[in-house]
Amino acid sequence: MLRLFGVGEGVRLKEVMDAFEPQLSPEHLPALLMLAVACRETKLLKNVPNYLETKALIPRLNVRKECVDIVAAASGDQEVVKRLKSKIEREVPEAHLLLKVADGKTLVEVLTPISPAAQLAFMLLAAVAGRVDAVRLHGLWGSVAYGEPLARRLFRAVYENCGDLNSEGCRLALLKLYYYHI
Repeated sequence: MLRLFGVGEGVRLKEVMDAFEPQLSPEHLPALLMLAVACRETKLLKNVPNYLETKALIPRLNVRKECVDIVAAASGDQEVVKRLKSKIEREVPEAHLLLKVADGKTLVEVLTPISPAAQLAFMLLAAVAGRVDAVRLHGLWGSVAYGEPLARRLFRAVYENCGDLNSEGCRLALLKLYYYHI
């Protein structure tokens, strides 16, 4: 959060994954790991199976179709990306314009969290990277994905106010969501 306001250093995707692992969909972890490693060095992708074994994820995953699909989406498979976009659009029809510009990485990041706190962490990573549409999609998805009314309203405020990440309204919406979870 401090990095978003220009103070301190940011965190990496891998650090967020480690911190929020119990709050992330296990089927999506291989794709996230692939994205985290690919951001640094593609040759490190061979470490993905070792990471999954050490985290005891391979037995839990049983290589389900969803796992394979989400890795394909993160890799840029347009057919799978289209299916994921359709899934989101069925739940949130107003996401149509944001989904036009969403890539596989964004879809994986939006669909992976299974808790509002993890959704916020991924949203903040997107904000630090300047990915406005990803921040707004996180906000919109969070406004329908989680049951508590206050959390839903706070996520919705991010969607509505973060067309410009440097605006006062966006910063206030992110700060309120942050304080809600802290």
